[in-house]
Amino acid sequence: MYETQYFKQQDGSKIAYKNLEPHNPEDIKNEISLVLIIGLWSVKEEFIGLEEELAKSQKGYVVSSDDPISLDLMAQDTIALIKHLEIKKFNLFGWSMGGCISFYIALNIPSDLKLEKLIICSSSIRLPTPSAFFNTIYDLPKPPEPLKNVQEQKDLIMNAFEKCFTDYMLENPEILDKLAKIQFNSNRPFEIFKRQWEALKGIDIVSKTQMIKTTTLLLYGEADEMLPITEGEFIANAIPNLKFIRIPKSRTYVLANNS
Repeated sequence: MYETQYFKQQDGSKIAYKNLEPHNPEDIKNEISLVLIIGLWSVKEEFIGLEEELAKSQKGYVVSSDDPISLDLMAQDTIALIKHLEIKKFNLFGWSMGGCISFYIALNIPSDLKLEKLIICSSSIRLPTPSAFFNTIYDLPKPPEPLKNVQEQKDLIMNAFEKCFTDYMLENPEILDKLAKIQFNSNRPFEIFKRQWEALKGIDIVSKTQMIKTTTLLLYGEADEMLPITEGEFIANAIPNLKFIRIPKSRTYVLANNS
């Protein structure tokens, strides 16, 4: 199990991350580190199964995007962490809001760092289609009542996502159990969510996407309702040197067991 570490910046803010590395240096097959950024109102532990898989063959760093300011500042914070870890060359994976942050990193990568590949999963380069689920939560006058137990968290998950996702969870109850326990036991402040959602509403880098020269892999589920496949098609037409993979009958929630 890899312990959470914290990088404290000059302004006093902290970035939570996990350093994933094979116990035996001889097991490292890929010399290029992989940095992963999680999405909106999520915690790094939701990369279920990826810790074990990544640590078998390469160095990996999982980052929680909890700094509640702006996408640009969260990108700069991530760059500061990468420099703190003395990483010079890396690949970058971003899911959902983590993908938005990754785009900002790609647009502002400093000359002393080398971003080799960009992997984006279910993200956006413009104001996303409003999500009824997140808008309803955002508009609440006060934080939602805390859930009483893991079963209530399971019920919330099963009511919030598309049928293809819930069908998969029904077929794999052990994964649903892991995800529910992670979300139920995680510290996910309501105020952090609100400010992250506000930051997402400000995204508009369509005019800058031609500047992204990094080789990019874009993953999108054809049944994703929060970010529909049309958004993936829009990104694919906007960024050069990009490979677009559609995943049929699915949504692109990051689960190593469903890769």
